[in-house]
Parts: sequence; structure tokens; C-alpha cells
Amino acid sequence: MEEFMSRLKVALLLAGGAVLACTPASAQSLVNVGTLACQVSPTVGFVLGSNQQAQCIFKPIRGRQQVYAGAISRVGVDVGVSQGSPVVWSVWAPPIKRIPRKALAGRYSGASSSLAVGVGLGSNVLAGGPGGVVSLQPLKLQEYVGVNVALGISGLVLQ
Repeated sequence: MEEFMSRLKVALLLAGGAVLACTPASAQSLVNVGTLACQVSPTVGFVLGSNQQAQCIFKPIRGRQQVYAGAISRVGVDVGVSQGSPVVWSVWAPPIKRIPRKALAGRYSGASSSLAVGVGLGSNVLAGGPGGVVSLQPLKLQEYVGVNVALGISGLVLQ
């Protein structure tokens, strides 16, 4: 089991690196504007996907934190049960002096993968938001507790 988890970690890191390597040239002018932390509700995945509610807090590098209601959906292989877990992203956006209220409200999409048998790991790289110019990069691999396999396209809506 330990060897399996080690191989899974390597595979997820390689997949995440491949996604980052495919970042469009226009995204190279983005700067880190803060972090987005979401507490995700428990889920039961079905073969074609899942939906989870989330409470999110955006902590900008400068300015006051902002609270969002979120919904995470996954389309693709998603089978099993997992407990709610925190997800933390680094938020990248075009340079701006002051981040307006509800600046991250909008729709995001991207690739995701996770595997848990007892304890497991997952990763979500998302892009979108206002004007489609915000990138959410995982600060750490998401930790899962449960029995779950998921691979597909993820969506996040922040309100």
C-alpha cells in the first residue's frame, strides 16, 4: 500500500507539472494576488461526476479577506465516498493595485484528479473568473479520507 501511495504521489505531481507546462503564454504576465481556501462538503461520487458545496475565503496579499459561497462540480470518472476536505489555491491574476470586492466571483474550469483508499491525494488546476484571466494553482495536494477515484474536468463557481 505504501508503494502504491508513493507512485500515486509521483503520478499526480507529474500530471500537475504537465498542466503547468501547458500554461498559455498570456498567463505568464500573471502575478500572485493571494490565496483562496475552500472547505469542501463530503461527497458521494457517481460514475459520471459529483457536486460539492464549499465555503471559501480569499486572502489577498493586500486588502481585506473576502468570503465566497462556492460549488465544485466534476465531470468524468468519479466513484466513491469522501469526507469534506480543505482545498487551498494560490490565486494568479493580472497586476492590479486594489482588488475590488467579490473580484473572484465567476466560473472556473480545469483538470482534476484524485485517488483515496483510506487516505489519498488530489489536485485541481483551474482557470476562469472575471474575464477568464484568473488562474487557481494548488498550493498543496488535496488530502482525502475515504474511498474515491476521480479523474476529469472540474468546475468551480464562486459567488
